[in-house]
Amino acid sequence: MSRSRPLLHGLAALLFVGLAVVIMAPTLPDPTSLAIGHPRADTWNHLWGYAWVGRGVLAGELPHHTSLLAWPAGGALWFIDTFGAVLTAPLVAFAGPVAAYNAYCLFSLALAGVATWALAWRETRSVPAALAAGLVFESAPHLLAQLHNGISESLAVGWMVLAVLATRVALNRPGPGPGLLAGVALAVSTVANWYYGVFALLAFGGFWVGAVVARRGSFRDLALTAATAAAGLLTLAGPVLFLFSRTMSAPDALVTRDPDFVWMTLVHHNMTDLVTFFRPGRYYSPDLRALWDEDLIVVVYLGWAVLLPAVAVLGTGQRRRASPWLGLALGFFLLTLGPFLYVGGRYLEVGDGWIPLPFLALYKGVPMFSRVSHAYRFTLGVALGLALAAAWLIGAVEQRRGVRWALALALGLGGARIAESFWASPAVFPLPVTDTTLPGIYAALGPDDGGALLDLPVSLQVLDRGRFTAYQIAHGRPIPYALNDPSPPFLYRNRFTRYLLELERSRVALLPPDGPAFEVLLGREEARLAGLRWIVVHTAEYPPTQLPKILAYLDDLATLVAERDGARLYRLDPSLP
Repeated sequence: MSRSRPLLHGLAALLFVGLAVVIMAPTLPDPTSLAIGHPRADTWNHLWGYAWVGRGVLAGELPHHTSLLAWPAGGALWFIDTFGAVLTAPLVAFAGPVAAYNAYCLFSLALAGVATWALAWRETRSVPAALAAGLVFESAPHLLAQLHNGISESLAVGWMVLAVLATRVALNRPGPGPGLLAGVALAVSTVANWYYGVFALLAFGGFWVGAVVARRGSFRDLALTAATAAAGLLTLAGPVLFLFSRTMSAPDALVTRDPDFVWMTLVHHNMTDLVTFFRPGRYYSPDLRALWDEDLIVVVYLGWAVLLPAVAVLGTGQRRRASPWLGLALGFFLLTLGPFLYVGGRYLEVGDGWIPLPFLALYKGVPMFSRVSHAYRFTLGVALGLALAAAWLIGAVEQRRGVRWALALALGLGGARIAESFWASPAVFPLPVTDTTLPGIYAALGPDDGGALLDLPVSLQVLDRGRFTAYQIAHGRPIPYALNDPSPPFLYRNRFTRYLLELERSRVALLPPDGPAFEVLLGREEARLAGLRWIVVHTAEYPPTQLPKILAYLDDLATLVAERDGARLYRLDPSLP
């Protein structure tokens, strides 16, 4: 067996890569233009971020302020997946941002499996157990849902698993060296996704307390391990977190974390229904499509294919070794529920108030938790704990029945988990893709004079309108839209563009017979002098009853340059009518 281990490890790693390729298969026909993720989700915004950061890094800078969005002022911005965009910046240069985004998603999926396999191997010294854990975790329904949503940074969970691995190594042999290594791993996890930095830090704290109680090493060595880990974490991640925080608190911040907004989002938008952990099928809570017309899906389903084996280990001789991982799963399960108990589509009440949960105390008392608006993401901590508990079940089988039985059970468990995640869970499979092919109308743009471009309609669903952000990558002109910004302020302040909004959102079928008012003409000139040069009307996006008045308005006040592919291009000329 010892001679075949390297081969088995290598084959296991290839298996995790192969699973990632299967999941990403819809992009394979053209990975440079087909982006994984739903077109009415966060996919467009992430593609823009990969282009912006990638090009900035290739130019020798780390972007944290842009004039390409929120024209005319621009603003401070820290792209939420800067880590992935930096790693894939070379790909942007020769294959484009879509390829870079897809590559990081594929890499992150494979890393989730490989990292969990490495952690399970370190814990159990069983190749079948490690194989099962990796397959179970990489195919977690929550990861599939985040791919569907186009949220690439949520796939970076493999870095968290490596931080947990470094934590286990450090606490097994406490000292400054292992502690520093754990701190570096914690820092990488935090920079990759600050949620996962919090998760890894919670795991470190839990395992550290367990080591103290079990007296694994002297308290002095354990304290030194924690101190050096904290030093490594703060030294490496501190500057990044500082810049991240500063961009969100800047006066011109394009993305903010207002405490009231975070709380309202946490309680009224991102509720975690207890039922959804255990109920298969296309059942979502909250159902964001029904409530907010968003094609984001929230999946916390754990899967019976991993729940039952994780519980079954309690009946084996490995229950003591599996207990820390079941404890980890239970702790993260409680945090995934959020601040109040939500069951069957409503908050349960005791007396005159909702039932509070441990998350609420952490939210009120720990600074980092006050920024957490997606409690359901803690479900990945549950998935990791269950995967390791299931690994110990495989390890128990290997001890009693041999490696062949254990390997057969591991492959069976992995296959059952994948099948359940793909077809029985609330996750969507095959995953949707976003076709990023640029509409031909943009080829009619004149020379880039630095002027801004306005895409219409404004009244698309906010995430769907993200396509205009992604089109900006190709045409290069600044646009008034920002990430997830309902309506750009400039469009309201200027009378010419505000009238466009009024036409879009009113039921009036015709324009006034005497033409636009003088203040509208002045507004048009003001917009032109501010730098607005081009208007693209995506005619196919308008209802038939709304389109004629928009076109009639622009035909009077702008010059039609081109019409093709379901869109019209207008230019604002310097002369008044």
